[in-house]
Amino acid sequence: MAQVKLRFYLPHRDNDGRSLAVEIDDAERELSIWFTGWSNTGVVRGAYRMADQSLAFDISNAYELIADDSDVATVEAVLLAFKARTTQEAIYFEVVYNTNVRYL
Repeated sequence: MAQVKLRFYLPHRDNDGRSLAVEIDDAERELSIWFTGWSNTGVVRGAYRMADQSLAFDISNAYELIADDSDVATVEAVLLAFKARTTQEAIYFEVVYNTNVRYL
């Protein structure tokens, strides 16, 4: 099977300002169950145009992990479970195919 690099962002606060620390901890625990390793690559700031056309600014943790392409759905499920516990309209999720990463 082919390797993929997965990148996603989990916002620190919900749209109403509520801390999402518990939800982030739960997502990190779930990733640790399914995968050998993942990385929190730092804090990012970004904007998202909401359905009502207002602009939302988020501070988020950025994550990356390497997985088999058959595991993309598992990460997507973790992210959808996170999203379901929030008022977020979308979670950034990037799948990069044709990658070659080795743990040395």
